[in-house]
Amino acid sequence: MPKKVDKEAKKDKILKAAMKVFAKKGIFETKMEMVAQKAGIAKGTIYEYFKSKDELAQMVFNYLLVQMNMHVKQDMAIASSPAEKLKAGILAYVDVEALGLSDISEILPDLWAYGIRLRNSRADVPFDLRWIYLQYRDLFGRALQEGIDKGHFKNLDPKSVSAFIVAAADGFYLQWMSDRKNFNLKNAAEDFIDKMLAGIGNN
Repeated sequence: MPKKVDKEAKKDKILKAAMKVFAKKGIFETKMEMVAQKAGIAKGTIYEYFKSKDELAQMVFNYLLVQMNMHVKQDMAIASSPAEKLKAGILAYVDVEALGLSDISEILPDLWAYGIRLRNSRADVPFDLRWIYLQYRDLFGRALQEGIDKGHFKNLDPKSVSAFIVAAADGFYLQWMSDRKNFNLKNAAEDFIDKMLAGIGNN
């Protein structure tokens, strides 16, 4: 009897192999056969799951975004106060350990750059960074608005402050990736959160 293939498990295996190769080689330099070799499958097999490198990169991008989004939402949902929600969300956003990005964090800016370049040359590329950032600005914005409504925060503009939060978190990522030995990502994020909450607090 032929061995039954778990297609979802194999697809997941290919995605994880692609993440490692993309992080090491960069997306533009990666060949599909490199991913197949890393996944331990035949070169032709990978095309049974992904028609092209663009599609593979898209699925890797979506996979990471779903994991990150779930992590941020879950941590914010269990926090009790608006301030705690902001703190939980920001720390979840930069939690490379929980997201499994410790060894492949370089993949994020490469995916963003790849998506932007493709979008500038093709109209059908589903790398929508605007939608991604809109989600996070909305999450942080709602926590900010709740804090304003309850009198915890000053009467500020939630849209502007949430954009500031996302920009700061991305900046911490970039600094950590460029100097991991000397830049403590979590400590920097916590220090930023404490100072931000002190600044916007209605005390």
